[in-house]
Amino acid sequence: MRPNILLLNCHDIGDHLPFYPGNSAIAPNLARFAAEGVIFDQYFAASPTCSPSRGTMLTGLMPHRNGLMALASGGHWEVRPEVPTLPAVLKTLGYHTACYGTWHISADFYDRGIDVGSQEDTPENSAESGIRYMRERDPNSPFFLMVGFNRPHRPYNVDWPELQDPEAITLPGYLPDDPIIRDEMVKFYSGVRRMDAAAGKVLDAAAELGLLEDTLIIYTSDHGIGMPLAKGTLYDPGLKIPLVLSWKGHIEGGRRFMGLTANCDLMPTILDAVGAAEAIPDPCDGHSLWPYAAAGEDVGHDYVYAEQTWHDFYEPLRSIRTDCWKLIHNYEPGPGLQLAADILNTPTVDVMRETLRSWERPEWEFYDLQNDPNERNNLSGAPEYAAIEAELRDKLQAYLEETDDPILSGMVKCPEGYWEHFCSKGAGPGGLPPETSGSRWLTVKWVGGVTEHTCKSSSRDWGIGKG
Repeated sequence: MRPNILLLNCHDIGDHLPFYPGNSAIAPNLARFAAEGVIFDQYFAASPTCSPSRGTMLTGLMPHRNGLMALASGGHWEVRPEVPTLPAVLKTLGYHTACYGTWHISADFYDRGIDVGSQEDTPENSAESGIRYMRERDPNSPFFLMVGFNRPHRPYNVDWPELQDPEAITLPGYLPDDPIIRDEMVKFYSGVRRMDAAAGKVLDAAAELGLLEDTLIIYTSDHGIGMPLAKGTLYDPGLKIPLVLSWKGHIEGGRRFMGLTANCDLMPTILDAVGAAEAIPDPCDGHSLWPYAAAGEDVGHDYVYAEQTWHDFYEPLRSIRTDCWKLIHNYEPGPGLQLAADILNTPTVDVMRETLRSWERPEWEFYDLQNDPNERNNLSGAPEYAAIEAELRDKLQAYLEETDDPILSGMVKCPEGYWEHFCSKGAGPGGLPPETSGSRWLTVKWVGGVTEHTCKSSSRDWGIGKG
């Protein structure tokens, strides 16, 4: 019988875990798990927002190729039905599939349902559902179980009784050192601790049930943390995420792979690991990382790509990254950094508001990652780097043409009904003002060419103008 697969997936954590450098996370359960497995140090998301990133995880295709180019948002965006998904392929191999907890893709790809909606989406409930599934599973069939944790997604709360000293934590280099931001990061790290406790319960249950020798266990995330200049951007803090693989008796622990990898590699890695490399769909944008986990072979990419198209707004971005260089193409350049809805009305934004309002978004951004890891010194157009920039522009253009990215044909239109959904959100740049506000107008960034759109609330019509 093929091995089981247990995939632990966390929301909005980036690589803020104790086995990655440059952060103050406390996560003893995952640290122990990582010490027994293989850590991929340079693992990047396809997109800095959750649904597109998860769609790539489970199809091996970038968002513009699988169709999920924005938040699923009530089914307006989805993986196209003709695209093979990991759960669907595994079913053909005899697997029973299940998913519990945070998911944020409307399509149900699994045999067993997603508990979100039937109970509160908490790390504890996600863990409890996953453990119950492992206890009650059919022992005659291998399983693919995905358990999603919603912490440390915003809003940041006091999720753990033992808070870290705000003066002792390491702040990300892209955030200013301010007491308000330190307090936010303390709450963020308390969410990490809560998630770790829940993940530890799932890992302990797998051990108690005697599953470790028969189960490939994976830990990963969707994208960077809910902070300005991270989530929603193509800077490294928006894209760098964890990947740990562990399988007792099959993976030698205590190793780290330093080459470039991406979450389009996850699907082919899993299928290769369970002895079904022939089932990897064609096309596939990733390749298997299993040769390193199993035998130490080099599985690094020369280039990794990332994209952003829609979130709460239209923001068409594409990027290419090497070990040393990052090139970002802004298809709608302009002043000011756009922020995801959950970030917009936060204490950190209050501290950084003027910086974010004046943030430059030129058509091209080009960074030397070795000497400028925070991606602040835009070298685009600098004569001494012209040859390297030109090479990466050509590589990015060739990739977009080869993969038929619709961005090359102009504005990527959203599905019918998406704007109404956008405007009815209760918070963020598309949120309707409270009934008591007295205001009839929202200021949002619409796509080019849109002059007016009307949608209805329960009490009145709202004219939405370009602004």
